[in-house]
Amino acid sequence: MNLLAAVLGAYFLYLLQKYLYRKWWDKNLEIELKFNKDTAKEGDSLTLVETITNRKLLPLPLLKVKFRTSRNLVFPGMENASVTDNYYRSDVLSLMMYQKLTRQLPFLCSRRGYYTVDRVDIICSNLFLSSEMVMDCPQQLSLYVYPRTVTAPSFDPMFKTLLGTVLTKRFTNEDPFEFRGIREYQPYDALKSVNWKASSKTGELKVNAFNYTSSFQVKLLLNLEQETALKQEDLEEESIRLASTLSEKFLAQGIPVSLLTNCRSLTGEVNETIQAGSGIHHLDTINKALSLLDTSKTPLPFVSSLEGQCLESTTEYVIFLSTYQKEDFQDLLCHMAAIKMDFIWILPVNKDITAAVKEEIKSKTIIWTAA
Repeated sequence: MNLLAAVLGAYFLYLLQKYLYRKWWDKNLEIELKFNKDTAKEGDSLTLVETITNRKLLPLPLLKVKFRTSRNLVFPGMENASVTDNYYRSDVLSLMMYQKLTRQLPFLCSRRGYYTVDRVDIICSNLFLSSEMVMDCPQQLSLYVYPRTVTAPSFDPMFKTLLGTVLTKRFTNEDPFEFRGIREYQPYDALKSVNWKASSKTGELKVNAFNYTSSFQVKLLLNLEQETALKQEDLEEESIRLASTLSEKFLAQGIPVSLLTNCRSLTGEVNETIQAGSGIHHLDTINKALSLLDTSKTPLPFVSSLEGQCLESTTEYVIFLSTYQKEDFQDLLCHMAAIKMDFIWILPVNKDITAAVKEEIKSKTIIWTAA
């Protein structure tokens, strides 16, 4: 009789705890994921902070926490995860009554990009581990991983050359809206600058003098068309890193920078033009745009989509970043050279891609060997 009572009591306890867990296990149970930073650079180490709070009397002896993100965020302890195109992490823990648990999950940002965690699945078992309950917790977690800064020894000499050229152009271009005065005509002056009224009064040719422009800026044009049928992913990423690093260096010198590219973003759209700007916030704008570029998507043909942008301004120093060197692209550069436009072509190469530059633009080309 006592045995039967014990069995019935145990069975009643089993049913009671099963009912309680099924009804109340997710009450006042909260989970929050957050990165310790909103932005990072390739190669940086960050932390994902996981906070789980159980605000009730019912303990949770076996809790599984699962989430998905990109495999380019490399977490240690891969025995707890599966990795395909994405990273799937599953952790097992327990929470007592009215307990808050915070865990620090370090990871490495191995690649430029934009990464999110949009949901966490929580799976809970009852005391007897006889059944499981699942809760889906939406999250709004995002991280921009900026391109890595180029630190090759050959970069500084190249940048000094570019900076010297830009500064020279900046102070040899007059601003037609900044009138300074009238001076005597010199043989190098254009006829359009002659002030005929002043010349008629003095009997000598006089010309209008203007202040030098303060709006001379750098325009970066990033061309990610493929040079060969074989995708050169290392050169694409090197071109993006160069765009980021050049932006940072020019902005540090107080020179406004704009950016255009024919590469599509993660949404499939071609990024809007980033207009010229300056300051640390503008650098963030450029780096965020570069983080969103998706090189797996086919870019627009560069010449047909951006030719007008290349030819439109005389107050910008244009820097092309392009491994693509086919006839249509080089013809555009030859035309720009023929009409005396200011530009330079940085051509990233590796052991599989060699430079074949037309004679007319060799003096305006820098061969960059990717590491």
